[in-house]
Order: sequence, then C-alpha cells, then structure tokens
Amino acid sequence: MQKITFLTFMLLTGLFSFAQGPIITMISDGDCSGGNPKVLEIYAQGTVDFSLYSLENQTNANTTWGNALNLASLGTLTDAFAYVYADDPSFATEFPSATNTFATTASVMSFNGDDRIRLVLDSNPGVSVDEYGVDSQDGTGEVWEYKDGYAKRKSGTTAGTFAAADWDFYNGALDGLGTCQGGATFESIIGLGTYTTAGTPCPLSFTITDVSCDAKTSGTDTYTVTASFSGGGTETYTLSLNEGTLGGDDANTQATGTVTISGITEGTDLNYTITSANCNISGTITSPTCDPSTPVADLATLRTQTLNEKYILTGEAVLTMQQSFRGQKYIQDATAAILIDDNNGVITTTYNIGDGITGIEGTLTEFGGIMQFVPETDPGAATSTGNSVAPQILSISAYNANPEMYESELIAFQNVTITEADGTATFATGTNYTLNDGNDNTVLRTNFYSADYIGTVIAGQYQNVVGIASSYDDGTNVTAQIFPRSSNDFNAALSTQSVELLSKINMYPNPANGSVVNFEYRDLNEVEVSIYTILGEQIFKANNAIKTIDVSNFAAGMYLVQIKADGNTVTQKLIVE
Repeated sequence: MQKITFLTFMLLTGLFSFAQGPIITMISDGDCSGGNPKVLEIYAQGTVDFSLYSLENQTNANTTWGNALNLASLGTLTDAFAYVYADDPSFATEFPSATNTFATTASVMSFNGDDRIRLVLDSNPGVSVDEYGVDSQDGTGEVWEYKDGYAKRKSGTTAGTFAAADWDFYNGALDGLGTCQGGATFESIIGLGTYTTAGTPCPLSFTITDVSCDAKTSGTDTYTVTASFSGGGTETYTLSLNEGTLGGDDANTQATGTVTISGITEGTDLNYTITSANCNISGTITSPTCDPSTPVADLATLRTQTLNEKYILTGEAVLTMQQSFRGQKYIQDATAAILIDDNNGVITTTYNIGDGITGIEGTLTEFGGIMQFVPETDPGAATSTGNSVAPQILSISAYNANPEMYESELIAFQNVTITEADGTATFATGTNYTLNDGNDNTVLRTNFYSADYIGTVIAGQYQNVVGIASSYDDGTNVTAQIFPRSSNDFNAALSTQSVELLSKINMYPNPANGSVVNFEYRDLNEVEVSIYTILGEQIFKANNAIKTIDVSNFAAGMYLVQIKADGNTVTQKLIVE
C-alpha cells in the first residue's frame, strides 16, 4: 500500500476539529419598495467553504424545496458573518456595515414573511444543514412569521431542524421604517452579527492521521482515510459519507477512538458530514493520486515503455531546444532524446539551453508518430548548467534509413546544399526544404517559428547543418526531417577529430536484421570496439581491428557502439532486430 502525505491535512484537521459549518442567524423582510431589502445573515462557524453549500426555499403553502442557489460567491470564511440579499440598491443604504455580501437575483431570495428557507450541503441533497420556518407550513399568522419584519437566532443555539424556541421574532417591526421611509436604517433597528456560539459547543474533535492508497483491484485504485477522535461518548453522532465504507470505533459509545473510511474510489472526493445535537461538521477531502510513476534511469529506457503510463526520469537530461508553442522542450542524455509537450504549462521553472534537468515526471504519449513526454510536475531548478551536447554526425542515407533511431536528438550533416536556394529566396516559417549531401536528400523544415534565420536569404551551400531529428508520418509514409534551431546551426563548428574518424568507419547493416554486423576501416590503427546496452553495461569489447561481430545472441533493441582509434573516439547507435 502506497502512503500519500498531504500538507493540506493540517487544514482538514482544523475543519474536523473546530468547524461546525454555516448557520442561519437572521432573516429580514424589508419594507422599502418591493419589500426590500430581503436579507439572510449566515454565520460561518470555524472555517466554511461556501462553495459546498446552497440555499433552497419553500414558498407560501408549497411543500417542496426548490430554487437552489449555490453560495460559492461567499468564498471561504472563518468565524465570520455573511449576508445574502435580493439584489436591490436599498441594501447598501439600510445595511451600510455589512461585509462578506452576496447580491443575487435568484428567486430563492424573493421570499415573503410566510416563506421558508434552508441551507443544504450539495453533496447530501435533500437534507437540511439549517433552516428557518416550519417545513411545509405557510407562515401566515404563525409565531415565526416575519412579514415587514425580521427574526434573530438566539446565541448558543445550533443549526438543524427549525425550532421556534431558538429564535426571537419581530413580525411587522420594520413596517413604515428605514431610511427609504425617512427613518433610521434597518441595521440600527435589527443589529448585525449579534449571534454568538456561547452555549454547548460541539464536543467532538477529529484529527486526520492517514490517507493511504489501497491495492489496485480490477484496474481501479481505492483509498482509505483514517481519523482519530476525542470528546465522543456524550452525544449521538452521525457521520454521513458520499463514498466509501465507515468502520472503526463508535464515537457515540466511547470518548476516544479511531474511524476508518475505506473503499473510496480514486478520483472521487470524500464529502463528509458529522451531526449531533451540538455538532454540524462538514467538509471535503480531495482524492489523492494513487498511481505511482515508474522510475526510469535514462531516456532510452523511457522510450521503450508503455504509452499513456506515468514515469519519472531519475537521471539528468540536458535541454537542447525550447519554444513557447505548447511549452515544448527537447531534452537529451547520453542514450536518447525526447520531446516534452507541456501545453498546460505545468513546468513553471525557467531554463536555458544547456541546463541539466533531473526528476522530470509525466505521461509517455505519442502524436503524429513522435514520442512525447507530458509533464505532471515541475522538476524545479536546473541541476547543472552550461552543458554542451555534441550532435551526431550522420550521412543523409543513414539517417533516412532509420530516423526513429535519432528522434528528437541533435544530429548534423556535412557539406550539404538546399535545392530551393536561388540567391534571393528566404527562409519562411513552417516550410519544407530539400537538403542534399551529394548523394541523398532529406527534409529541412523550419519548425521553430521564432528562429532568427526566418526571413534571411537561403545560402546554396553549407559546410554543416545541425538540428533536431524528427519525422512526419502521413499515415502511409514516414519522411525524415531535421529542424535547425537558430542561425548558429548553419555552418556550425563540429569536432574535427570526430568528423575525420567517422569518415573512416563504415558499420553495416544497421539495423542488424541478421546474425552479424560488419565493420570497414580506412587508414586507421589500433582500433578498439566496445558495445554497451542503453543502461551502460559493456557486453562486448575487442582490442584489434575486428571486421565482423556476431550479434545473433543479442536481445532485440538499441545498443551503443564506441570506436576508439588513433587517440579519438566516436559513438554510434546500433539497432538489433
């Protein structure tokens, strides 16, 4: 069972321990034009998230509750009074000191002195948290009628089913009064915020001690909430849940104990309500994320994993390119590269090209044949800076044969021309150009719209062209492409020694679909060949100028071939099928 820890539990603990929820403390039916202002005073006992609650009413002799109005506009309040009123200018004049106000044109506040009103918890529909007026009874002529008047809750009384003994009534007490009729403000007559909780407080205290994800069953994760309580054993407590199974100790029969709520489905928030004679506690526990991310050491390993699953790259990768479009970033390590697609802006840390990033976590996806990593967390500050990633120098023929082998990596071509160059043509955004190395063609695409070479004249001949390796899959054919990042990628300086050594080596076939891989060398001495898995394990080494290597016992996959000769080293990828 994976244990999940939340900093927000301290807040949830407060909700369990001290909040008794919202309570109606005053209702007023004014005597200005249209019977305004119509006002409801609500007290937030402890911390109350009003987005969880709504008002409903019964009018005249009706016996059904309706006209629900959610109170999210009041926000979250702690030990404070709030005022909901029928939208009318008279409110500001008659109640000038009121704060935490919510004006509404909703019919629920178009009450008269014989109507009933109640608070409900949205997750527990049909059950009153608190109400004013006798359910299903027309208030005309009743003791609790408040026509052209008001009623105020007595301090120390608690929310729940309406009880006339909990209230002081002033039916008709505002008739002909108010500044709207040349008199004092209704506020000065009624008085605001006079209710106090003095009396019998809620004795029950709950403390969240654990939220844990349970074992996965039939593809669905569930979680369990554990809470300890004290102060029980003196009242009858009812814990209502929208999800899960209640277990553990009974607060009604013992003073202290532990409650467990199990079998809650991941993705479903737990809404709870605890009620008793002196308690009305409610709140929400946000569903935890139960599926852990699988750790992978490097990008080559990540690229072999299952799509639409979550992974965390435990090793460091270097940023080679980024653009504002979809928050895209290309990262590369010694084994491979991948495109980070961050359309939701999850990564908020600012990075520079050459920064090392460790601990990137996200979901592996694919779009248009390109593998992508969609982040779920911000990995935080760079773990190194100023890194340089050398591009892999390839022939266009070798690249076209297997572009996926180099996808999202930095690659380079030598001595190439752009066919479309005519001396005046300029680079345009989102355009394909033909790149030729004297033998073969591939596509140079201006994929990065803010690149500084856009609008500049296309030269015919380039010594070198560097860029991000990619491809385009139209559903029938896959076309290899290279994306230059900036003007620095044209005629970029490459390692002279590596270029020279690479030009003297030929490794084939690649991919190796038979039993052997052949090597040809030209003008080289003391050649050493080593082969490594993508995890860095050396599985082959020869200290002479070996010409053939038997790979029939190699598992299918990618390998790194390191060739040392005459004091220089180059590394090439080998695919064994």
